[in-house]
Amino acid sequence: MRDKMSQTIEVTVSRYNPDMDSKPRYAKYEVPYTRGMVVLDALHYIYENKDSSLAYRWNCRTGQCGSCSIMVNGKPKPACRAPLESGRSYLLEPLRHFPVVRDLVVDLDRGVSRLQKIRPYLNRVRPAPRPERIPRQEADKVAELRKCIECWSCVAACPAVVDAWQEFIGPLGSRKLASLEFDPRDVEDRARMAFMSGIYDCTTCGACKESCIKDIDVRRDAIEALRAQAVGRGYGPLPGHADIIHNVETTGYTVEKQSTPFTDMVPEVVKVEDPVDEVVLFPGCLMNLRIQDVAMNVVEVLKRNRVQVKIPKEFQCCGSVLFRTGARAAAGKLVAQNVDYFEKLGTKKLVGLCPGCMSTIKQDWSLVLHEIGHAPYKFKAMDINEYLVHDLGIEKLNTKDLHPMNLTATYHDPCHLNRGQGISSEPRALLMLIPGLRLVETQESDRCCGSGGGVRAGRRQLSYEIGDRKMKSMADTGADAFVTSCSFCTIQLMDGAARLGLRQKIFNITDLLAMSYRGKGLAG
Repeated sequence: MRDKMSQTIEVTVSRYNPDMDSKPRYAKYEVPYTRGMVVLDALHYIYENKDSSLAYRWNCRTGQCGSCSIMVNGKPKPACRAPLESGRSYLLEPLRHFPVVRDLVVDLDRGVSRLQKIRPYLNRVRPAPRPERIPRQEADKVAELRKCIECWSCVAACPAVVDAWQEFIGPLGSRKLASLEFDPRDVEDRARMAFMSGIYDCTTCGACKESCIKDIDVRRDAIEALRAQAVGRGYGPLPGHADIIHNVETTGYTVEKQSTPFTDMVPEVVKVEDPVDEVVLFPGCLMNLRIQDVAMNVVEVLKRNRVQVKIPKEFQCCGSVLFRTGARAAAGKLVAQNVDYFEKLGTKKLVGLCPGCMSTIKQDWSLVLHEIGHAPYKFKAMDINEYLVHDLGIEKLNTKDLHPMNLTATYHDPCHLNRGQGISSEPRALLMLIPGLRLVETQESDRCCGSGGGVRAGRRQLSYEIGDRKMKSMADTGADAFVTSCSFCTIQLMDGAARLGLRQKIFNITDLLAMSYRGKGLAG
């Protein structure tokens, strides 16, 4: 009996017949499992053996047509490329952001009509010669972008594509515009089209790439590339971005000093007895000038684990805002100055708490250094969670001095930490070290809070709209506290809680760890 059950999966399907139903309902089906099955196989089984009225799309079955895309356990993907595992249960729903025609079939006209407005075809001024020769260097720019099969999964995953769609063309349309912008044969000003189609509505969360079976990096190769083109032609950035970029270029930080900076509150070296390691802390603009208490808690946690901390008194902004908003031309000098400074400090390990900073250092610094002919940096850059769990070793952390907390918490996955750096289980592992703390999961804990990609600075209302949806889903858990591991997310969640009148307090991972070490606040 046990062996028989292990070869069965439970599939719950959203059912909706407009002639009979006022709203969608859910039907459960037991489907026999065989190794190598995909979701489309389960749908075929249900249709052929359980209910022939089930409506769903499919065609090629090889991941090339994109017609069978649906939501699988909350994630959009083509059903023919969504593997099934024995013993698991699955929830199948229609793609988000589209009207439902019936069951799993949606009306794509909303998206198709948006595409039509940008003239998604090659526009020439004269007939093509035969044979037509394109230099490989030019062809390579658009080769990856043209892998798209238009399954619309990226659109369903996008937090900025809200029900009204506003003016954002979405990741699929942005990808199409980029493929034409960088095609030397096209004569249209696609950068202007992108700017007019809401290219700055993207939070750069990376959910589009995560959902793409062709692994197209829409954020970098389309969104940020088009923003750079728009800035170069004078269309962008948005006014809110311009102020921040001006701050970076004139002061070295994204925000202005309002109180004593963190770097002025601590010595150049925070010493510990018998240190097991030494790191240089990268505070980032927000921890240095806005949420200094979080920076102090990072230092506290490192000290409690006998890690000596060097404080970079003369560090500058990582340049994330320059890369994300398209002001890439100003990034080279800033990055080079930072690298030279950290190398001068003798940095071996650079540890930071802001995922925006650390993903920029890990992924963008090397590229821009290569572009300007600067030597690559030699130090190892790590997020604080990554450092504590893997580099220092979670099994070696000081847990004997942690005091109990009578607290139920839910965790928000920052996009640039989770999808950007592949760090998700590590923060949860650290939280579970705290005695008495109960961790409950938010549905879609990795859904964007709306603060990234310059959206909070340039499109504040959209940022709030995305953020409010996230805050409500976190509140639905009944948790006492909302926890994250990102400076920017922390501020966004604080604003959201105040705006919605929520009772929960907002903490960073290191806040709770430091409080537990001190034995103060929320003690059980």
